[in-house]
Amino acid sequence: MLTPDDLRQLADLVAPERAFLTVYLDHGDDPSVLESRFSRIRSLLADQPAELEHFDQSLALARQLLESNTPPADGALAIFSSWGADLARAFPLPVPVGTRAWMGDAPFVRPVYELLDEHDTFAVAVVDSTRARVFLVTAEGGSQEASVRGDLKNKVKKGGWSQKRYARRREKEMEGYATDIASALKDLRDESGFSRLVLLGADETVLAVRDALPTDLLDVLVATESAATDGAEAELTAQAAALAEDAEREGERQLWEEIREQGLSGALSAFGPTFVLAALTTARAEAILLDREVEIAGTKCRACESVVHGTPETCQTCGSSDVFRIDLAEHLTEQAARTGATVDFADPFDALTEAGGVAALLRY
Repeated sequence: MLTPDDLRQLADLVAPERAFLTVYLDHGDDPSVLESRFSRIRSLLADQPAELEHFDQSLALARQLLESNTPPADGALAIFSSWGADLARAFPLPVPVGTRAWMGDAPFVRPVYELLDEHDTFAVAVVDSTRARVFLVTAEGGSQEASVRGDLKNKVKKGGWSQKRYARRREKEMEGYATDIASALKDLRDESGFSRLVLLGADETVLAVRDALPTDLLDVLVATESAATDGAEAELTAQAAALAEDAEREGERQLWEEIREQGLSGALSAFGPTFVLAALTTARAEAILLDREVEIAGTKCRACESVVHGTPETCQTCGSSDVFRIDLAEHLTEQAARTGATVDFADPFDALTEAGGVAALLRY
């Protein structure tokens, strides 16, 4: 699986011309379906001999990787190659992303960036008074990572002093048990770096665990819900995945609201491709909200490597006519990865569409 570190390394690669070939091949698609795309790229580069050489040499590297690697079942294969940058890497992906080939000034990472955004690793703790099961859920599927025993006695109905002493003792036992679960979750996060946490199970135990979580785990707790704790792992992780997806959509809404509020006060926000590009170029963007379906035209200058929104015939910086078209949405994604800004890919909605398909929350 391609990791966030791999993604950052790929995003750091950039050339003044089209020197990077990216190939995505979904499971079940024959590699021969790419041949028409390769032929189209070659014909479109016929008037650019330097870029055509980059393509032919990079394609030779990609073909070797296609021959020695196959997409995983129900997933895809991502190949990044560049003769000029001495790059030839193949990565299995857990879900299909669409078979395609792309020649550009940098590796085409947006499909993988969106995959990581939509399939963040999360943890689910299924708890009751006798047992806690902790699962780490990745794009590849769920696996049990830890188990904590509780064996707390049920509440008693007798009254008087004995009942009160029993209740106090049970409360202390519950606190200790919840602390053990929180500790197991903290150890797991230190090892795996999961980005979301879901608590399922008996209400009393769920609340106790929530109260025992340290601040860093509370920050990633996205949902709590009752559940039958003796359920199958697949059913429980599916329930948790639905809650995590709801949290992802809510996170996108909250990010838009924060950007909008900043925009109303004329403060830390940017709207539209031109202004978001400027913010990313100066590393001022903290978080980007990008319409996953948006298409934004951009232009790059081979002479000075300046990038602008739109399709001018000459460079707006140095005046050179040696320019070429780029996918600006892809460029914004790459620039976000280079500068440490997060990117949330959102389904289209009117306000974001009116803003040009992209908006940003700024650091300063």
